[in-house]
Amino acid sequence: MSTKKLVRTALLLSLALIFQIGFRQFAQPLVGPLVNMTLVLATLIVGPVSGIIIGILTPTVAFMLGIIALAPLIPIIIIGNSLLVVIFYLVNDKLKFKGKEWISIILASLFKFTFLAVGVRTILPLFLLKVPSVIIATFTLPQLYTALVGGALALIIYPFIKKVI
Repeated sequence: MSTKKLVRTALLLSLALIFQIGFRQFAQPLVGPLVNMTLVLATLIVGPVSGIIIGILTPTVAFMLGIIALAPLIPIIIIGNSLLVVIFYLVNDKLKFKGKEWISIILASLFKFTFLAVGVRTILPLFLLKVPSVIIATFTLPQLYTALVGGALALIIYPFIKKVI
């Protein structure tokens, strides 16, 4: 990774962590879309590796700071974040028409949502005797909302910042 890409990734990671730590009292309705926005912006500005790095580090730091209480959630969230980034990147790269970004973010959001919803019901029970109902509620439909809103924010903001970053 070039120095320029590394610096951009670090800046976007810092932004995601500021959202995550600074707005933690607002939890999922605000932090989720802002972190997802950062993942998509990183993918658009730097590339998918940047988005994946941020998608790995944000839940890890959240766990270390006590924002995420259950360690077995970390790999599930990392995979969900990586799916958002990779699916968005691949679909956006393959489609060749105006508005392709919106189709890409919708599909990527659906993949992330589906994985998280299935993951908390099938993978998490392998590590916990009883998965708290609040975890199931948090990692189902609200995840589709956070991914779609975050992706939409990224697509709205990106044209304004792509020339200056």
